[in-house]
Parts: sequence; C-alpha cells; structure tokens
Amino acid sequence: MSRRANGEGTIYQRKDGRWEGSCYVLLPSGGRARRSVYGRTRAEVREKMTALQRESDRGAPVGASGTLTVGDYLEAWLRDVAAVKVRPATLRSYEMYVRRHLVPGLGRKRLSRLSPADVRAFLADRRAAGLAPASVKQVHAILRAALQHAVREDVLPRNVARLVVVPNGPRHEWQPLSVEEARALLDAARGDRLYALWAVALAVGLRRGEALGLRWCDVNLDEGLLRVRQTLQRTTEGLVFVPPKSERSRRTVPLPAVAKTALREHRRAMVAEALLRGRPMSDDAPIFVTSIGTPMEPRNINRAFVELLQLAGLRRIRLHDLRHTCATLLLAQGVPARLVMEVLGHSGISLTMNTYTHVMPTMLRDATDHMDRIFQA
Repeated sequence: MSRRANGEGTIYQRKDGRWEGSCYVLLPSGGRARRSVYGRTRAEVREKMTALQRESDRGAPVGASGTLTVGDYLEAWLRDVAAVKVRPATLRSYEMYVRRHLVPGLGRKRLSRLSPADVRAFLADRRAAGLAPASVKQVHAILRAALQHAVREDVLPRNVARLVVVPNGPRHEWQPLSVEEARALLDAARGDRLYALWAVALAVGLRRGEALGLRWCDVNLDEGLLRVRQTLQRTTEGLVFVPPKSERSRRTVPLPAVAKTALREHRRAMVAEALLRGRPMSDDAPIFVTSIGTPMEPRNINRAFVELLQLAGLRRIRLHDLRHTCATLLLAQGVPARLVMEVLGHSGISLTMNTYTHVMPTMLRDATDHMDRIFQA
C-alpha cells in the first residue's frame, strides 16, 4: 500500500453512511486550511477532492467552511442566492427575520458545527420570547432553505434544520364578510374614488399588489376579462412592478357585472381627471393611481380600507380578507373548488381546500341534498 503524500487528503465513511473527504486548500487570505467535501460514494468524494485541489493548485482561493459562522453564511446567502430567486417584498421579509432572529440567536455559531439541538433550542427560545407560531415557522423555513443551499454546494454534509420538526400553531381564523356585509361595504363605497378597487377585490379576489398592478391594457371590458400580469410592491428602491407571485398567479379571469360596471365608471372618471390635469392616460397606465397619476402606496390602501369599514359600520378585518370573502362566497354558492382555485391563482387545489375548510360542511350538505332530490324524483 503506497504512502499518502502530504496534503493529499483523507477519505472515510461517516456513521450516517455518507463519505467525507478532506484536504488542504488555498484560502482567500493566502493561507491554507482543511476543507471537507461529501458524497454518497468514495469515488464521488475522490472526484470532488481532485477538482478542489486542482482549483487550489491553480491559485484559486477556496472559502473555509470550517471557520464560517452562521451569520456570515446567511448574509452571503441573502445577497447571492435569495436576492436572485425571490421577489423584493419576500427578500425584505427574509432580511428582517435574519436580522432580528437568526443572527442574534445563531449568528456566532460555526456553520459546520451547527446541530439539530442548536436549532431546536433556538426555536424554543423564540417561542418563549413570544414570537408568534407562524413567525417561528417562517424563521425555521428560511434557515432550512439557506442550509439546503449549503448542502447543494457541498459546504455542509446535511441540513440540520430539516431534522427539526416545528409544530403547527393554531389555525388562523379568516374573517370573511357575509353577503349582507359585502353589500353594505360596496354601498358605503359608492362615490369613493376607490370604489372600483373594492368591487374588484370582492368580486375577483385579487391580492392587494395584484389590484394595484393592474393596467388598462390588462382588462377587456367588452369581453369582461381581467388578466393578472404584474403586481405592485414597495421595495427599498421605491414602488416597483414585479411579476406575479407564481406562475399560477399569472391568470385570466372573467369579470362579474359588479366589477365590470365599476371599472367602466372608473375609467370615465380617470380619463376626465387626466384631461383636467393635462396629462395623457395610456393603456399601459395603472388603473388605480393617485390624483397626480402615480402608482398608489399599498399602505395607504390599507388605511383607506379601515376608514371604509368604519363608514360602513362593519367590524375590523384585514384588506386581504376581501380575498377570503370572494372565495368563501363562491364556494358557498356551489362553485367547484377547482374553479375557485383558478380565480384566486392558488398554486394547487390542496391550498384552496385546506384554506377554506370552514365552507366544506355547507358544500357537503348541498351535495347530500342534491342526492336526496335525485332519489326522491
């Protein structure tokens, strides 16, 4: 058996069945340190080690995962991976959770030494500090996604966050409006500059960003069709139009009469307003704009909705609950869940069914009544 050359590296099988190899490589600082690679077979690890040493021999520095902290890794992941993959609003959410929770709780830990017990203790600490169950779940999901990238890049042998189970918190109770409340809301909004926005939100169930991202070229009032092609989001660079949340969110839906009529009236009002202020109104212009023709600040829409609820004498709900109201009313009227899924732009039928389980007993009762009528005929 030949003696291994100095610096050639070692390969051995781990207790979990995977193979690990380590060798010395050139660091960005100019020094050298041991770096590990992982694989399912000895041959796979040998190939990775050979490639790693080849790069090092050419003078290309290799990051040292052994000294990399969780905080430094998360910062690099946000900048180089998440920023490319997710939408601006999602990235801001990730950055907030990383800054407020993950870095203070796990940031100083060495990435290579992070264990399931560390993650479990961190999440328990967040729960004890009063962080909402949904937020704890989101923190865990972000950490899991970041560590999974490290596994794909051979920085880590396994994703320890995937080994930690986060219990589901209590299911959020949606607060959809009843038929009478929905009518009262629209009655109170008549004459409001944003009446068409509330009508579309109720009748089609658009998300806030989807409604504010609508352009006149996205609606065909003669055919009664609305196309979701972009959304409006607030970013660090200001208000920007971005692609829809998912490919399923990019959809075309028919407009009910209440929304179609409201949009016709709104268009006439916007044309008159544009002429009065001496500015053109093109087909590419957003449907819902400020008095000077600029996109509307999403947070201002939330405030306007609160004022509308007060005017209508209705209970306090979120603007997003208009989307739930749309879905609940459709399902309660016997519209198949798959069609409701298409209207809302859900990623799959399971999301629709799981979100609106409270409507299912009524639908089941209707189905039973239909069956009774069949056999009583």
